[in-house]
Amino acid sequence: MSNSTLEYDLDSLTVEQYFGYFPSLALAGTATGLYYAAALIVTAQLIYKRNRNAWFMLLVVLTALAEAGGYVAMIWMVKNSGQASLFSAYVAMQCLIVLSPNVLQAASYTTVGKISTIAKMHTKSKFLKPKAISWGFVGLDLFALIVQAVGISIWATQKSSGDPVVSTVKLGSWITVAGLGLQLVSFCLFTLLAVWIQRHKDNKFRGYKAHKWLFLGVYGAIFFITIRNVFRFVEFTQSAVKYPDPGGLTENQTLFYALETLPILLAFAVFIVLSPIFLLPTTPLHDYIPDETDEDAMEKAGKEFSSATETEEFETVELAA
Repeated sequence: MSNSTLEYDLDSLTVEQYFGYFPSLALAGTATGLYYAAALIVTAQLIYKRNRNAWFMLLVVLTALAEAGGYVAMIWMVKNSGQASLFSAYVAMQCLIVLSPNVLQAASYTTVGKISTIAKMHTKSKFLKPKAISWGFVGLDLFALIVQAVGISIWATQKSSGDPVVSTVKLGSWITVAGLGLQLVSFCLFTLLAVWIQRHKDNKFRGYKAHKWLFLGVYGAIFFITIRNVFRFVEFTQSAVKYPDPGGLTENQTLFYALETLPILLAFAVFIVLSPIFLLPTTPLHDYIPDETDEDAMEKAGKEFSSATETEEFETVELAA
């Protein structure tokens, strides 16, 4: 059974045969509009604030546009069902919606890298430098993205072809699962690093209001993106096990919008409300918190010496009495 072939006319497939349900135009249109709105809002924030430390937020704009493109492809499929081949639109939709959240995660990595610089944590280790944090995790995500791209391409292309081979569809699912698993592991490691930086005793940014709000935004984005990633992981695992049997998460529109669309939209909302564009300083990050000068250190040492001397004198007077 694993090597069997299912045959049907590719050009005659309807949108319901691709999805297992008839996609709602209203929901797809709403999602498209909200993603375009998110891209517009973040772009407006960047233009208004002109914070050179926050240009990485263009990644959020790019993700929103890619997500919107995926839902536009879905709308095109609904409107052209039974009139044209939906194959290319289906592959494009799956690739855009499944892969684009990887880019959104990079915005979280870069935010923590910027915080590390402000907090002077980058002086403690070369691994805490902003480029090491952002590019390190982006590198892990890029590898996971490539694995997912290979898997989703095999899965979507083979599944929507005229004669899909069951074993090949399952292979694409398992490859996608491997990529999603790597992504989850990478995100867990990043979360641990973010918590460690936030709570570290040498974090000089602690006590600033922006510090709290920036980390709240990072954790909010992590929470919502993780919900979506777990959903996709379970979905493709189930697809690898069950295909070609019908049913499952892949063919449930309610779960798709509740666990894919909504969490990603909420992650965008977090990036907009708790925006690094407004919370990060506009001045050079390494100068935001002044280094302790020699004079400051001498003054501090002098105060400590005076305090210790007064304490000793007080104790001497008590003993004399």
